[in-house]
Amino acid sequence: MSTYVLVPGAWLGGWCWRDVAASLRRAGHDVIAATLTGLGDRAHLLSREIGLETHVADILGVLRFGDLENVILVGHSYGGTVITAAAERMPERIARLVYLDASVPHDGQSNNDVIGPDMANELRSWAQSKGDGWRVPPASYVTERMSGPLRAWVGERLAPHPWRCFEERVHLRSKDAASLPRAFIRTTASDLYDRLIKEARQAGWYCRELEGGHYAMLTQPQAVAAALNELAA
Repeated sequence: MSTYVLVPGAWLGGWCWRDVAASLRRAGHDVIAATLTGLGDRAHLLSREIGLETHVADILGVLRFGDLENVILVGHSYGGTVITAAAERMPERIARLVYLDASVPHDGQSNNDVIGPDMANELRSWAQSKGDGWRVPPASYVTERMSGPLRAWVGERLAPHPWRCFEERVHLRSKDAASLPRAFIRTTASDLYDRLIKEARQAGWYCRELEGGHYAMLTQPQAVAAALNELAA
């Protein structure tokens, strides 16, 4: 059996993996659904000083203090930037990186560089108009495709995200990290994710396409869990 560490994207916490984690555990796997500083049940720690480096330290702490080895490290959306940077620091503890509709930064890129100037500028404008210039309020599109009960459950758990996280750059130097097996699971048809999965295929990654939209771990958790379970083999 395998050990999964699940890393959420912007505005989310470890809670967003509830049903995916439950399904993987029923299959016999160990699962840790991480919550990044300033979000979820750690929202009380939100501050303008939180950046990508803070969130990378969160994941390194999970790996180190949990004595975890051969981890399948999964990142959703912004979480892809986090797992890329974390793998650079502790490649020896990781068996595979999995990007679920996630950012895949190259050396010297930030999350904003990956998502492109239009989306980055939109997030910046939200921070400036509604977040005192340093926190990005949850986007309305997070819950727009969800059913009533799920929309309410998710909506009350979303939290503002520190803007600095999106601006800090990833620096990739480790040959061990570069050689880690990787997978890309696309759940959204858009120019951004079309490009990312195309690049992943060209690099020889394991790739899957699922339905469910950008928040498929909430809208199609069983399909996401099944895809992740395949990677354990």
